[in-house]
Amino acid sequence: MTKRQGDVVTKKGKGKVFRSGRLAVFGPKGCRQCCDCCKPKVLASFVANAAYADRRTWNLTPYQGPGIDDTNCPHVQWRLIETGAGLQYGNGQINSNGELVGLPNSFTTSYSYDGYMKLQLACKNAKTGNIEWP
Repeated sequence: MTKRQGDVVTKKGKGKVFRSGRLAVFGPKGCRQCCDCCKPKVLASFVANAAYADRRTWNLTPYQGPGIDDTNCPHVQWRLIETGAGLQYGNGQINSNGELVGLPNSFTTSYSYDGYMKLQLACKNAKTGNIEWP
């Protein structure tokens, strides 16, 4: 194999360069902690308000299926939350195919105020074991 400048070579596992330019090295247990590849993130957001027909229902089908979380990082959970009130409207696991398991097809509000909704992905802190949200 010919090595070029910028190549990643590992004995076991695989390497990946993210769009941001960060580098991660993956082994049998997932991403190495030193790579810092898992960052809690907001996957999508929506302002729900029943007073407006186009804001009453949030279609979540674009976030269903495999490959939604394609970072190959250990995002372990998802949740649907109204950030202003801190109300959670659903949560679940993210499987090894990057699928948000149990994500509903939609979220519909019956409230006539702006509800700032977020679909968030969490990471497990390797040192503490705590789940960290954005």
